Amino acid sequence: MDLEELMRIVLTCLPARPFPTAAGSRPSPSARRGGGGGEDRISRLPDAVLSNIVSRLPAKDAARTAAFSRRWRRVWASAPLVFDDSDILALPARGGDPEPEEWYAVTDAVSRVFCAHRGPIRCVRLTCCIMALAARMGTLGYWLHRLADAGAEDLVLVNRPFPSGLHLPADILRIASLRTLYLAFWRFPDTRGLPRGPAVFPRLQEIGLCHVGIDDRDIDHLLACSPVLQKLAFVATFYEGPVRIRSRSLQCLVSWMALTNELAVVVAPRLQRLILWQAYPRVSDFPFRTKVRIGYTTELKVLGYLEPGIHQLEIGGTIIESGTKMTQSTMVPSVKILALKVQFEIRKEAKMLPAFLRCFPNLETLHVLSHEADEPTGKLNLKFWQEVGPIDCLETHITKVVFDKFRGERCELAFLKFILERAQSLLKLVVVLSNGDQASVDEMLTKLKSLTTAKRASECPTLLAVARDGDSAWCFQRASDLSVSDPFDW
Repeated sequence: MDLEELMRIVLTCLPARPFPTAAGSRPSPSARRGGGGGEDRISRLPDAVLSNIVSRLPAKDAARTAAFSRRWRRVWASAPLVFDDSDILALPARGGDPEPEEWYAVTDAVSRVFCAHRGPIRCVRLTCCIMALAARMGTLGYWLHRLADAGAEDLVLVNRPFPSGLHLPADILRIASLRTLYLAFWRFPDTRGLPRGPAVFPRLQEIGLCHVGIDDRDIDHLLACSPVLQKLAFVATFYEGPVRIRSRSLQCLVSWMALTNELAVVVAPRLQRLILWQAYPRVSDFPFRTKVRIGYTTELKVLGYLEPGIHQLEIGGTIIESGTKMTQSTMVPSVKILALKVQFEIRKEAKMLPAFLRCFPNLETLHVLSHEADEPTGKLNLKFWQEVGPIDCLETHITKVVFDKFRGERCELAFLKFILERAQSLLKLVVVLSNGDQASVDEMLTKLKSLTTAKRASECPTLLAVARDGDSAWCFQRASDLSVSDPFDW
């Protein structure tokens, strides 16, 4: 993955900008001339209302209101600050990145804004500053102290431009008012000897670590300091050692294009969803695999995408293999929604599907993403699936199966027939075609006709074939949105 692609991934995973664009908020010429007769009714509004109005403007425009009158100057200085440094970065007309001096100007402007605005701070998004310069001059430390003193609630702090691995000051742990914190391209501070406990981040609900170097010890420290944390995300990061999760409050854990030898959910009694997503090219001789270890997680309902070629699943101290004998300790009965990403043309991967399904006896919805293999190593035919032993979730609970990226391969059809023949409670089978081209659609629909005559365990399942146009809606924001009941269903 090159630097440009890495930056693109990280920036698309950050929280949305508080304002779409600064330019879009500037008043029209008629508005500046008074347009409606010149009577200033807005200034008659109570200070609390004016403060609310100003806090909803981009920083550049909010600061301009101070020129209206002394009263407006007081309003801006005391209104909750919502600040995005990209609003003050002038993009060149020719396109591309700004000139170096413009990056320096933004860095200087951030300090001026923090000095001039002495009121509370609600949201700060810094993605355009030269952080190495700010750290060297002590400015970065001042910013963090200012954020702590002003009660900042939402913070995005990106070390852009590079160097990556710049050490983040430990003062970041002083901002006790934070609710959301996203860091990108930093080295997390060494937490040895630092204050530990719920008083550090008593309100923090969401953390995003995007290409952030952090040790397992410091992850543990961060979680111990965040007693109401709901969401933790690792984005585009490589960890050589294990990542162990211990949190009594965590509800959503996301590993988004992040690599680690082991992702261990040790203790997370409130965890509802574990999201895993890899989009790196498959390389047959690439030895890297991740052990996904599920420990004490009594409320886990959503899990995926599990990939047999990348993930080694461990439950209750037992590594799940194709021949593993299931016991109560190797099952996670709370899981209702499971997503798998499988290369059906690689025999070893496809054979893992029955074993994975047996781990989740109460599964209700199954998503299977068929991934094309660069180097096929043998396919499973219908005979293999006919000889698969009992699978509790198929025979009692699964009501919906979504098979995505169907290419019309015989091994894919064999799996779909297996589902129809075993799923006794199945209500809906959705097959999403991999290609929207009409000729390809016609060919795949012809192959799917064989399913209409297949023996069915369920009396009346609905079969749907869908040709999806354009890119998928699967993204980091959807995957981590707890308000979406099924993040894989798009």
